[in-house]
Amino acid sequence: MGSGSLLWPLIRFILAFALVVALAALASRWVATRARGGGTSPLQLLGGLSLGAGRQICAVRVGRRVLVLGLGDKQVRLLDVVVDPEEVRELSPDQSSAAVAPFAGFLAQALARARGGGRSGGR
Repeated sequence: MGSGSLLWPLIRFILAFALVVALAALASRWVATRARGGGTSPLQLLGGLSLGAGRQICAVRVGRRVLVLGLGDKQVRLLDVVVDPEEVRELSPDQSSAAVAPFAGFLAQALARARGGGRSGGR
């Protein structure tokens, strides 16, 4: 057996390995895009605010609504639903940094409503 007989299988192995690595990189990028709310997903995370250890409030856009969710250690609680198109537009990330202040203010209002037991919006 000469060294030439091992050259072709080695080249095939290297090409197959490169193809597998390239496919894994593409799959990873696709999954990351979907997780960030890109692609065709109807859900989009607009932002969140940490309230302490294991507690968070976040806003998720679902179609034409924004759901404000309270996240605890083992539960998710609906705090508010925004259906007003103008408010939903203000909370959307299409806006530049100008949307940050209204979003933070909205989260503070939703948190105050949740503590008071009231819920605005409609279903």
